[in-house]
Amino acid sequence: MTIELPEDVPVRMPYADEPDEQTPQQRRFYRLRAPHVDKATVPVTVRVTPDADLYVAVGSGRRRMYLTPAEAWALWRCLSEAVASTGEPPEWIRVHITPTHR
Repeated sequence: MTIELPEDVPVRMPYADEPDEQTPQQRRFYRLRAPHVDKATVPVTVRVTPDADLYVAVGSGRRRMYLTPAEAWALWRCLSEAVASTGEPPEWIRVHITPTHR
């Protein structure tokens, strides 16, 4: 069942799927490709490894950074407020990201 909302209603994106509790936790990758002016798209990847810092890569691995979970939450909060101040989110961002193990 799909519910159609008016265009002026803000939509909150769902959080990530909960990890499968029946299997040992593995590294998970969350990926999305962002449109780019000069290129077709730019890959954005976040790697989550149990008991390790999060790894963020933008582009073909040229811009990357390790973040503690606390730093990642702080970045999420600041970045979400900053990006929200630029206007309505584009349609291509309204997707659910399913984690992969590779």
